[in-house]
Amino acid sequence: FIEFYIRNAQNNMMWSPYLDTLPTQDSLSSSSVTPDFYSQEEIQQLEFPRAIKYAQQRVQDIKDVSEKYGYDYDELQYATWISSTRSFPIQLSSDEPVPEGDAVAKPSKTIRVLAPYIDLANHSSNNANVELHLIDPEKDEAWFALRATRPIKQGKELLRCFGNGVESSVELLCNHGFVPDENKIDAFMLKKGGDDAIESLTGWSTTLEEDEALSAAAEGNMKNVFKLRMQLKRSYE
Repeated sequence: FIEFYIRNAQNNMMWSPYLDTLPTQDSLSSSSVTPDFYSQEEIQQLEFPRAIKYAQQRVQDIKDVSEKYGYDYDELQYATWISSTRSFPIQLSSDEPVPEGDAVAKPSKTIRVLAPYIDLANHSSNNANVELHLIDPEKDEAWFALRATRPIKQGKELLRCFGNGVESSVELLCNHGFVPDENKIDAFMLKKGGDDAIESLTGWSTTLEEDEALSAAAEGNMKNVFKLRMQLKRSYE
């Protein structure tokens, strides 16, 4: 993003109608930033191990790339935020088939792309009514479309499921900077468990009721910290 858009004057001018619609580095708010913008204390307050690990790894990755290639840390963090929150994962087939047992499978690769104006559609984990489709993906003139998954009445909002369509609230916060009001994937994630999960409500340092009280007085990044904690606690079966 930095090399292709920010530092390339020709591309910047060509894509300015789209780039000008994006949030600027100076306009980011605590309601939309990903946890790599949080202080270390705020990251620890997430409490859920997977979220903490994800945020800390993103911070370290940005530091490593910044030092290796000489990018300004803040500029790289902003570019990472744009690429993470605004891009779409697209799966493309590769040219070289590979053996798979007795058959030959055609491998695929996933790339992330910015799709002007399609990114204006909001997210819904449980009630999405459109999905992203790539038309003629093998052609240079491929284009994107939002395809309805069910009848949509005139005037109703178009809602799609961000990311790969099965992201937990942890992943949505870490990759997109928000916690949804409801997310059926969270229950599956908690049931699956793992070393980077909290197996039950008793594993948390606070109760749901305590978090609700703390959330009411929270400011800045802590609003989403408590929102994630409450969302996960409500999702245990």
